[in-house]
Amino acid sequence: MNENQAKYIAETAKLIAIAQFGYFGYKSLETPDHALFYVSCGVFIMLTIIGTVVLGLVKKEVK
Repeated sequence: MNENQAKYIAETAKLIAIAQFGYFGYKSLETPDHALFYVSCGVFIMLTIIGTVVLGLVKKEVK
């Protein structure tokens, strides 16, 4: 995987993380049960970490 592909994957993961958190996180705050909000936070953090790891792996290959 080259650097451009890694950037694309990382940006896509970040975009999906923001979109799902915006939709599911906001919708869950309107209900009395906030469990979905916490799950959405976890998915957001996980996708952000995946994007960061992908970029980190490519940076290591370039060095």
